[in-house]
Amino acid sequence: MSGVRVGDRLPPPVITVVQRGQITESVHRGDVAVVAAGGRLAASLGEADRLISLRSSVKPFTAVAVLAAAHEAGLALDDEMIALASASHAGADEHTAVAQRMIDTFGLDPAHLVHGRPQSARGGSGDLLAHMCSGQHLSLLILAKARGFDPIGYDNFDHPVQHELRTVVGALLSANLHAAPWGVDGCGIPTSAVPLRVAAEGARRWATPHDALVPERFQALLERVRFAAVSHPRLISGAGFLDTDLIRGGEGVVVAKQGAEGLCLVGVPGYGIAVRTEDGDAAARSGRVASVAVLAAIGAPVATASSLDSHRTVSLADPRGGAALATVQPGESLATLKVS
Repeated sequence: MSGVRVGDRLPPPVITVVQRGQITESVHRGDVAVVAAGGRLAASLGEADRLISLRSSVKPFTAVAVLAAAHEAGLALDDEMIALASASHAGADEHTAVAQRMIDTFGLDPAHLVHGRPQSARGGSGDLLAHMCSGQHLSLLILAKARGFDPIGYDNFDHPVQHELRTVVGALLSANLHAAPWGVDGCGIPTSAVPLRVAAEGARRWATPHDALVPERFQALLERVRFAAVSHPRLISGAGFLDTDLIRGGEGVVVAKQGAEGLCLVGVPGYGIAVRTEDGDAAARSGRVASVAVLAAIGAPVATASSLDSHRTVSLADPRGGAALATVQPGESLATLKVS
């Protein structure tokens, strides 16, 4: 698959800065792609063709593959299950309850799950189902059940579950994922690389599932994934996370999904947005600030939603309880972003 690889060409522009009093302490560089109807690149910063790994941002599209297989087998997932299949969740009781219901409803064996137990505070209980990717992995076991595949080894690149995912997700993104660079995600399953603008177009299609560029056979299923997300935004991530707060503030017309290593996808009426922080944004600050700034730059109404108040700038707290000691703010490059 063609695309600019990390390190090729000029460095990305500065998209966010860490300001500590009078000191600009550090900066984050990144690429931005905004696509409009027909997949047209309407605005960008840096390299819109930069190859990025989809990581967890792919989950709403793998959920379509699961729904397609389940429908053909006469299996029915409810909206909460679909939302959790699309999620990188916080491991709260509301998330694990849906995961357990998926197990009970479809007779799944948790011993087949390969993602392991959560290693961070995001899935703080340490329970298997509290892992942020449990919903997606359980959905892949449902896909295997629907197709009659052996669930063991569903994490292997050559397993029929993974082959079906690449086929369906590739069709949704208009990308040949069978030929794309790939690696193994942090939860143990393959992840593919695509140009940033392709990821942005995926977000646009998710927000507008009946778009002419979405294969007709998947339009109703992608609409179900969209509806599940906007109906259950807390299941997509959890309280205080960017994707949940974007969906909450979007009044039913905004979808969002973050991926590891600094990737943020947002779909709003008319546009798909992909923001990628070059350094991976380990503290999960830059992508939040930059994504909201991009939404403001293109005039998306959700940019003014109160649910995004903690994401427009990120404050670094004073341990003594005083005013913030530093803030993460949009870089000057984002002020130049204009759609055409």
